[in-house]
Amino acid sequence: MVRPPQTHLIRQLSRLAIGSCQSGISSSSSQRAFAQIRTLSSTAKKSAESIESFASFSIGSLQPLLPKKQRKRLGRGQGSGRGGTSTKGHKGQKARAGNGKPTPGFEGGQTPIMRRFPKRGFTNSFAKEYVPLSVGRIQDWIDQGRLDPSQPITARELLESSCVHSCKDGIKLLAGMTNKVRTPIHLIVSRSSSTAINIVEAAGGSIVCKYYTPTTLQALIKPHKYLDRLPPRDAVPINKRELLYYASKARRGYLADRVPDVRMPKVTGKPKDKALEAASNDSQSVVEANAI
Repeated sequence: MVRPPQTHLIRQLSRLAIGSCQSGISSSSSQRAFAQIRTLSSTAKKSAESIESFASFSIGSLQPLLPKKQRKRLGRGQGSGRGGTSTKGHKGQKARAGNGKPTPGFEGGQTPIMRRFPKRGFTNSFAKEYVPLSVGRIQDWIDQGRLDPSQPITARELLESSCVHSCKDGIKLLAGMTNKVRTPIHLIVSRSSSTAINIVEAAGGSIVCKYYTPTTLQALIKPHKYLDRLPPRDAVPINKRELLYYASKARRGYLADRVPDVRMPKVTGKPKDKALEAASNDSQSVVEANAI
């Protein structure tokens, strides 16, 4: 066993106490010496026990702090109480190997409900949902002083003034109440109908249709999230249909004045919608991402 460090000090105090008693020194000093001996002896005993217990540690002597739970032993005879069927009962679906539970939607063998009803159509993962907004509602907000017509109105101003309650994939401007627009306004939205463009421009305003990705739209309506980093650059559409839309002067696309004068082959066949037809007739240019 490892000898504790207080042993040498105890021996010196013992010699001092015995010497003081033999030479006739006051009993108070000898009592103090014996008290220190008793304190050190108890401390030395505890330290010796801790050192001995620490020296006996090994990988084989490690035990968990909490009592270890005994595992459930099955199939060890009738006397154990869990023999025979091993607590699973007699036969049946729940007595078989595995989890004993059918898959979700299983109805005992009959045709499940998810197969009894036919499916029609599909969900387009590339479709975009725009928030509709009429020009008459914008005029009402201007009359109430909730929008400033002297500054360009974007999705951020519309959302902060509660003119719209969400942006989703962008805002689409519609005609709505055409006789109420009388203030020149300058709008920057994602899409706009041709009637709304004519109404706003007749009142002396302007409309610019700009392409946004979810990241650039978030940077527009929530600029506080980009205080500690650079905001994303303006996005350029890569889809052919969107490229033709935002490069069209009839649709007031923001790329109409920045596209290079490169001839684009005419669209053959019947156009799928009026937007593609107007874009192909008005703009015979193509936009390259590196040229923006």
